[in-house]
Parts: sequence; C-alpha cells; structure tokens
Amino acid sequence: MSTLEFVLGLLVFTTGCTIQGVLGFGAGLFAVPILALVAPDFVPGPVLMVNPLLCALFAWREHGAIDRTALRWALLGRVPGVLLGAWALTAVSEDGLGLLFGVLLLVGVGLKFSGLHAARTPWTLMGAGGLSGFMGTSVAVGGPPIALVLDGSSGPELRATLNAFFFVGTTISLVVLAVAGEFGVSDLLLALCLVPPVLIGVVLSNRLRPVLDRGWLAPAVYVLSGSFAVLLLLRSLF
Repeated sequence: MSTLEFVLGLLVFTTGCTIQGVLGFGAGLFAVPILALVAPDFVPGPVLMVNPLLCALFAWREHGAIDRTALRWALLGRVPGVLLGAWALTAVSEDGLGLLFGVLLLVGVGLKFSGLHAARTPWTLMGAGGLSGFMGTSVAVGGPPIALVLDGSSGPELRATLNAFFFVGTTISLVVLAVAGEFGVSDLLLALCLVPPVLIGVVLSNRLRPVLDRGWLAPAVYVLSGSFAVLLLLRSLF
C-alpha cells in the first residue's frame, strides 16, 4: 500500500465513522466500497476488527437512551439471519442477493416516505434484526433494515440502540472469523491505524448530532438507505 492510499483510506474511514456517529449506522456502508477501490488492504479484516470499538464508543456515549426491549428482539432475530446469510453465500449468487436486498430496501424506503409502514412490534424487530444479520453476512452491510424499523425514535435512542445492536453483532462475527483463522498480523496492525479515525469520528459527530436531530435525522436515514439500495441494484444488474 502506498502512502497516498494509506492516507486516503484513513480519511475515508474517518468520514464513515462520523456518519455513523450522527445517524447510528453507515460507517461500513459508506467506507467499505470506497476503501475497496482506493485502499483495499483495509477491507475486510481491519475494518471488521475495529468495528466493535466504533460501535461500543457510540453506544456508550448515549447509553441511557438505548431501547433495551427493541434491542433484545432485534438481537434475537439476528442469530438465524446470520446463519441464513452464511448458507446463502454458498447457495445463491451475489448478484441475486443484491437484487433481492436492493428491491426490499427500496420498498422499505418507499413505505416510509408514504407514511405506510409496519408498527414496531417484536415480530417486525426480529424480522429487521434477521434481515440485518442476513445482509451483514452475505453482502457485508446490515444497517439499513434495522435503521428503517427504528425510524421515529429520537436521535439519541436511534444512535444508541443501533450501535448497541451492531456492537453485539460485529463482536460475534469477529470471534467466529478469528477462530476460523481469517485474520493475520497485518490486519491487526492496520486495524490499530484505524483507531484514530474512530476517535476523530466521535469528536466530529458530537458537533454534527444537534444539527440532524432538528428534523433531519429521518430524511438522512432514508437517503442513505435508498442510495445503498440503488447501488446494490446497479452492481447486481451491471
């Protein structure tokens, strides 16, 4: 990796961490596709290794606002979602999964814009948690489904609950991958280099949170989720 690629990688991940600190999700969604192009050594290992720290810091920052009931149901759904996603990696083409998830997310965003959406119940939370685990395992981004279901929460509640959800989920995934021998010393060293971007993201998002909490949080969630859906569809079709 060249010095330019290294610096660009740090800047991209800093931006992604800031987005997650403001919305509650989005670091991987924003950073991973760009890092794969400009600094591929950072993905997937180093980013995965630093994710629990990122999520833990953001969850703890507003931990008093965590919706523990919603968190329990969502985590209950995540486990079978992860297992199903692991199976799908071997049984279904990546393009097929991309088309499916892209359509589902666009439908979800469309329903949110129309005002017609499912109530937040144990079943919808488990379903969103399962879909998040499924997508996170199969296409490496699981934020949009659970973020859309939790939409309507206050800014602190949305951010804290999402990051607590991702902290548990990414830690489980990290342990499984580590036991499988998927990480090396180089991954660990690069993960340590990503710690400063995480801390900078915490500081920057502290300043930006009040701005989006004034009525802009929900539109930002819709735009980010919809953009990812469109990218998934384009990547799968072309």
